[in-house]
Amino acid sequence: FDIAYSMPLGASWIRSIAGSCRSFMTISTRLQSNSAPQGTVVKKSRTRLLVLLSSSALLGGTGLYAGRLVTPDWRTIIDPQHYYEDWQIRAYFSLPLNVVSRLAGGIANKEIPTSLRRPLLGLFAKIYDCRMDEAIQPDFDSYPSFSSFFNRTLRPDARPISATPLVSPADGIVLHYGKIDDDKVEFVKGHDYNVKEFLGDVEIKPKAGHDLYQMVVYLAPGNYHAFHSPAKWSAEHIRHYPGLLLSVRPSLLSRVPHLFCLNERVILNGSWKHGFFSMAAVAATNVGDIAIDADASIRTNISRRRASRAESVRTECVRTFAAGERVGEFRLGSTIVLIFQAPSNVKFAVQAGDALRYGQSLIVDM
Repeated sequence: FDIAYSMPLGASWIRSIAGSCRSFMTISTRLQSNSAPQGTVVKKSRTRLLVLLSSSALLGGTGLYAGRLVTPDWRTIIDPQHYYEDWQIRAYFSLPLNVVSRLAGGIANKEIPTSLRRPLLGLFAKIYDCRMDEAIQPDFDSYPSFSSFFNRTLRPDARPISATPLVSPADGIVLHYGKIDDDKVEFVKGHDYNVKEFLGDVEIKPKAGHDLYQMVVYLAPGNYHAFHSPAKWSAEHIRHYPGLLLSVRPSLLSRVPHLFCLNERVILNGSWKHGFFSMAAVAATNVGDIAIDADASIRTNISRRRASRAESVRTECVRTFAAGERVGEFRLGSTIVLIFQAPSNVKFAVQAGDALRYGQSLIVDM
C-alpha cells in the first residue's frame, strides 16, 4: 500500500470500530436501565416469599409445640405427677429433642474430610480431655467420623479386668447405686418408680440372703463410648423401648426420677450366679444411637409415631458374656443401668460421683 493511502484508510477503520463500541455501550446501558426495575421486582418478590415461608414455618412449629404441650399422651400415664404439675418439665419434654438427636446422629456418622480430622477431632479431644495415649491408633487422621472416634479401640493393657465378680461396664461416673426395696427404685427421697416399669415384663424371684441392687453409670462426651459386660452372666432376651431422648443430667434426674422409664433404651435381661441380672443402655439427647453386638437388627434414634414410643419390642437372645467382654456401643455417650441380685452383705468399692474405668472393681466383698 501507498503510505498516503494507507493512513487515511487506517484512521477510517479505527473510527469505525470506535463508533461500533459506542453503539454497543449505548445499547447495553439502555437494556440495563430497562431491566433494572424488573430485577428489583423479582428480588423483592423472592424476599417476600422467603419471609412468608419463614413466618409460616415459625407459626407452624409454634402451633405444633403448643399442641404437644397441652395434649395428653403416654407420658401422662407413666409419670402424671411431674408431667402435669411441673410446667417447666412439661415444656422441656415437649421440645422436638428426638428430631434434634437424629440430626446429631447423622452428623456424627458423616465422613470428615481428611484435612479437617486433625483440627476437629483434636479440638474435641482437648476440650473433653480424651486420653488418646490409651488408643491403639492415636492418630486423628485414622478416624473417618466422630462416631468412629468415640468408639476408638483401646490398647489391651489400658483397661485390665478385675478378678472380682462385678466390674464397671464402662468409662464414666457413678450417678447412683444401692439397694432396691420393694421393687422401688429411688433416686431422690420420696420419688421412686417400680423396677418393672423400667425393665418391662420380667420375673425377679426373691432369693434368701439376697437383695436387689442398682447402679447407674453416666458416660460423658469425652469418655470411651463402648460398654462391656460387668460380670459373667447370661442374657435371655433383649427388650427395646423407643421412648424419648431427654437429657440424663443429674439435675434433671433429681426432678424426674421416671426419666429412665421415658427415654429410649435397650435392655438385656438374664441371670448370673446370684440370681437376676440386667444391663440397660439408656439413650439421651443427641446420643440416641445405640448398637448391640448380639443383635444388629435393633435400630435406635429413628423417626417413629409418638404412640409407638411407648411400645416395647422383645427379642429372644440367649448369650453368655464374660466379664469385660464388649456388649455394644453408644455413638456419643449416655448411661448404663445395672439391676441385679446379690448377697445382702455386698460391699461396694465406689461412691456416687466417682470416676470409673471399665473393668475396675465395683465391689470390695460379696
